Amino acid sequence: MASVAAMAGVPAPPRSLFTVAADAAVLHRGRLLAAACLLVVVLLPWNAGIYHQLATGGFYAPGDKSTQAEQLLDAEFPDAPPNVAIMLTSDAGIDGPTPLHLGRELTGQMAAEAGVTSVLSYWPNGSEAGNPLLRAKDGRSALIVFRLTGSEDHIQDRLNALHERYSHVGPGVQVRFGGAPAVMRDVTERSRVDLERGEMTAAPLVFLVLLYAFGTVAAALLPVLVGVVSVVTSLALLRLAATLTDVSVFSVNLTTALGFGLAVDYSLFILRRFREEQDRGLFPGAALRRTLETAGRTVFFSGVTVALSLTAALVFPLYYLRSFAFAGIIVVVTSEVAALLVLPAALMVLGDRLDRGDIRAALSRRRGAGGRRPVGTRRAGGHRSREVSAAGRGWTALARRVMRRPLLYGGAAVAVLLICAAPLRHLNLALADDTVLPATAESHIVNDAMRDDFIVCLPCQIPIVVPGVDARDPVNAARLTDYATRLSALPGIARIDTVTGSFMQGKRVGEVPKAPTGYVGIHGGAWLSVWQGDTSPVSQEAKDLVRELKATPAPFDVLMGGLAPHFLDTSRTILRSLPYAFAVVMAATFILLFLFTGSVLLPLKAMFLNTLNLAATIGLLAFVFQEGHLRGLVGDFQVSGTLEMTSPVLMFFIAFGLSMDYEIFLLARIREEYQRTGDNKESVAIGLGMTGPLITSVALALVVVMVALSTSHISMIKLVGVGLTVAITLDVTVVRAILVPAFMALAGTYNWWAPAPLRRLHDRFGLREDSGEMAVGVGPGGGSRAVPGQHGLAEVNGVAAPAGRGGGYGALAYGLPGPGSPGLTHPGAGPGVGAQLSVGMTDRPNDVAGPEDDDRRLPAVPSYAAYVTNGNPAAGGQPDPGVRMTTKITYQRGRAEAARWERPGTAQAPTWHYFLRNRWRADGSAPPVVTGTRGFVIDGIQVDDPTVLDADAHR
Repeated sequence: MASVAAMAGVPAPPRSLFTVAADAAVLHRGRLLAAACLLVVVLLPWNAGIYHQLATGGFYAPGDKSTQAEQLLDAEFPDAPPNVAIMLTSDAGIDGPTPLHLGRELTGQMAAEAGVTSVLSYWPNGSEAGNPLLRAKDGRSALIVFRLTGSEDHIQDRLNALHERYSHVGPGVQVRFGGAPAVMRDVTERSRVDLERGEMTAAPLVFLVLLYAFGTVAAALLPVLVGVVSVVTSLALLRLAATLTDVSVFSVNLTTALGFGLAVDYSLFILRRFREEQDRGLFPGAALRRTLETAGRTVFFSGVTVALSLTAALVFPLYYLRSFAFAGIIVVVTSEVAALLVLPAALMVLGDRLDRGDIRAALSRRRGAGGRRPVGTRRAGGHRSREVSAAGRGWTALARRVMRRPLLYGGAAVAVLLICAAPLRHLNLALADDTVLPATAESHIVNDAMRDDFIVCLPCQIPIVVPGVDARDPVNAARLTDYATRLSALPGIARIDTVTGSFMQGKRVGEVPKAPTGYVGIHGGAWLSVWQGDTSPVSQEAKDLVRELKATPAPFDVLMGGLAPHFLDTSRTILRSLPYAFAVVMAATFILLFLFTGSVLLPLKAMFLNTLNLAATIGLLAFVFQEGHLRGLVGDFQVSGTLEMTSPVLMFFIAFGLSMDYEIFLLARIREEYQRTGDNKESVAIGLGMTGPLITSVALALVVVMVALSTSHISMIKLVGVGLTVAITLDVTVVRAILVPAFMALAGTYNWWAPAPLRRLHDRFGLREDSGEMAVGVGPGGGSRAVPGQHGLAEVNGVAAPAGRGGGYGALAYGLPGPGSPGLTHPGAGPGVGAQLSVGMTDRPNDVAGPEDDDRRLPAVPSYAAYVTNGNPAAGGQPDPGVRMTTKITYQRGRAEAARWERPGTAQAPTWHYFLRNRWRADGSAPPVVTGTRGFVIDGIQVDDPTVLDADAHR
């Protein structure tokens, strides 16, 4: 079927993506919802295996020398240092008959396992004698140590199989696994269990928050729908990405938490705007179109900001951090698509049922709240009240109070944040090890025992690899001996073993090996085993020792492995990448906020305040997790005196993106009010009052999700959950409520300043949320006056309309209720004179209305009109699905105003009145008027020259 544009005989200009999304939701609501549900059903089974597809580890950069050392040890040296330990424990003593038999049998089984090398045991294995150093000091435990080779994923697969086959924690002799791979296995398994428990705990609490924020059960279920579609799709895409690159298993936690958080965020913002547009008298189709053109646009660019903040993690070569960038970008994109397609379709399907059973209104009536109704409750006649809620009035009052004394309130808020940031002076970072697990974790028990209960600290071993050197050559052997001798003389070195013998305190000990068999590579090369005296592999003493080892001149090129070298290399890699990551975040934030606001100062303000907020957050994390305070409040964890180094970095980019998300929502409303009134302080107060309750509800839902995340038994996940909870809380209470109004009051009109070249750039390429809201006010004598901040608009009887000269649009073209009345404003015959038309009535006098008078002449009110028919006029027109037949659309304007008013732009499209053909009432009265658009907008209809702005409507 031809479009309206084709029937009108004029070309239709291109539509925005947001208009297309609105039209799709109006015309194909059922299909969109069915497709979303089908997508979830199809992807759920595939997502069930995501934990087996994603990778573990990723905390080390592939290009670091310590990582290269570990790779060479795996590939070239059969006797490389062990990375897995099996600890047998017997309360009766490890030398009893049962432990002796089990130890010997288990030693032989480990030596026969595929992929297992470098087996050492307290018990003898065939002709090999047992090693007495692997017996605990108290005689209750002993060790079997070995090395698993291959990639991190392969090692985890082999370890899972071995653990399932040999582990035993129960009566009798207990068999536990330890070492770095075992720690990673426990962390992975506990993170999965914690995620499931957290979701079950958070779900009912989040729903209560949604019920409070949205008012009705139907509305509260909308973000659940958006979140399910977003998270399920994101997990499927994350698993697909894992087939192309390494993706950490820990990114699943971020995907679920951020997915549901953004679903609440975007759903609340879009639904709030949708209800406001209906308050203006627009019917659902028109309200949805206007909502997506305004709030939908803001949601889109807000999501772009969050995604760009997380994109900065791609700068880091650690795939653990890069995985969160992949997960964050994917979940933001899917959340936006679900919010802009699935949510509008659900709104159209629900219709008036969306607001049935308003719990807040029922509670207000029970408390005898009187005339005040919560925002979103309906009045008689089907329209909601637009009265600002009590929470909104509180935010507005707070903003005005702060702006009266901005230096006092702003200075106090900055002082609070600086005090919170003070612990950063003593920040001590470390790599993730077994201390991130609870003390009862299996690998944590074994690693603690190896550090404290044995003569030699096995995890403290530092392997030094000498690649490509023929250690069997006498000259090279002599140089290697000299190097080992000098290293053994360094403070903190207990012993050094290599192909040419063992060394302690600067001299050789024991016999010289007759034939170099150990510590030699398959294709050449050698390695030295450095045993440090300190029992902590990542202590400050261990780090200082590694620096001394690297400073000691070596006769060959060497590579150092072990936990301490890994820490130093990873720290250097992260610090080297941080400036580039910050540059990406700051540049993207500045550009987007400038394009959104046209201001140079506001983006700088946002970046400064968000950075200050996050510095305070990380300072509080150091106070809690590093120093061990408030453990009873956040949950038990092991205090190691350090913070896991990747968690603050990750949390910074996530929290920065969420802060900019709130910043865009707030600035969009403030800018809208400023353009309408030109009053900086009042715009801030009103903008904060309109968005404050919304941001509070969103933040509350996110806090509930993050609190559930902070219940994890893994301290680095708990750290991220607590950190994001603190960051969001400080952002809402200190930054948005106090610092933003204080700063904007001090800056005044400079808030919106930009140099002339940048101003011209913004005028051409700027991003705008053009709400289309009309200015309210009456000029002197009831005439028209200019609307501050809106060039080309005038006010007639309190409703803004285009001002100037040219071909003519009246105030009624917008279909808005006039001030103080639920009716529609009709411009009268004289300038500035208006008449009221109640909703549900037509402009035609009743004495000429009748069923036989369908194509009568136009009414007496000065106007132009045009008829547009979808389909065959003789057949009564094309049905508008779900509503009624639409065949005639009238458009009024005042004759006296026609010569002065200029044509409005596309964003100021009028609201049309739909008259039903052949549906006049039997008593001669007029049929109800349907105000609003139903998937299409027609602008500039003239008797001889119609212009169709948007016509791909009913095909």
